[in-house]
Amino acid sequence: MPELAEIETIRLSLQHHLRNKTIRDVTVDESDRYLYAHAPAKDVKSALEGAKVTGAGRKGKYFWLQLNRKPWPIFHLGMSGNISLRQKGKKARHQKLWGGARLWSEAEDGEPERRLWFCRLLFTVTGGLQVALLDPRRFGRVWLSDDPENHPRIKKLGYDPLLDFPSAKVLGERLKKHKKAIKAVLLEQNLFAGVGNWLADEILYQAKISPHRRAAELNPARVAALRKSVLRVVRFAVKVEADYDRFPKNWLFHHRWGRGKNARTSRGQKIIFEEIGGRTSAWVPGWQK
Repeated sequence: MPELAEIETIRLSLQHHLRNKTIRDVTVDESDRYLYAHAPAKDVKSALEGAKVTGAGRKGKYFWLQLNRKPWPIFHLGMSGNISLRQKGKKARHQKLWGGARLWSEAEDGEPERRLWFCRLLFTVTGGLQVALLDPRRFGRVWLSDDPENHPRIKKLGYDPLLDFPSAKVLGERLKKHKKAIKAVLLEQNLFAGVGNWLADEILYQAKISPHRRAAELNPARVAALRKSVLRVVRFAVKVEADYDRFPKNWLFHHRWGRGKNARTSRGQKIIFEEIGGRTSAWVPGWQK
């Protein structure tokens, strides 16, 4: 699932490429009852078509386009969604905004694309740039709102590491109220907005904190280490545009996938895989205490 780092990368790219551009040729699938479950496809098309993009906003895993009129569209990409950009008529200008895989299918002789896989929403802006929302597993959703920051789904979110993260003292006071394992608490969006499974594992690995340790039991030193790790991991991931190949080689991220029995970190530490808080967790006993 795209998490805070991936979504912020998308927001920054959309703001860079779309600001002051007018949206044209909006294509929606009115039979899609998943993406448009909370906002009818025809209403989304009406909101976008002819509007000028003035910016892009985000909190947690939600992001939205700021337009020169209301309402604005709010997006959540679910488990596998992504945004893809392509400069119309220029085969070489394809860009998937996170993850790096090619998703536009094009003829080798340079003819227009034959098929755009898993596209749920497509529009073009002045200058010919095409923007596609791609969602293979259909967990993505869109809403329309006159005030995204005060939309019920946004209002219930907790601290965002890039927007309003609290001091160690305040964070510690909040954690004292949680008796669950710290891994489960990190996944609670009403406290750690935007943190998902891989980010939580990386944060705890770098903070040297066991995912089983109860949040309420973290002493001030461990809370400070946790806070520092949250900010460091998220900021670096955004700095490299969520390009996984550019993550430091000593990150757990490179070795946590697949649940391999012999999985080890770059330091040679054995990685354990367990279900904690309803999610598969990767961690290193002994290193994380």
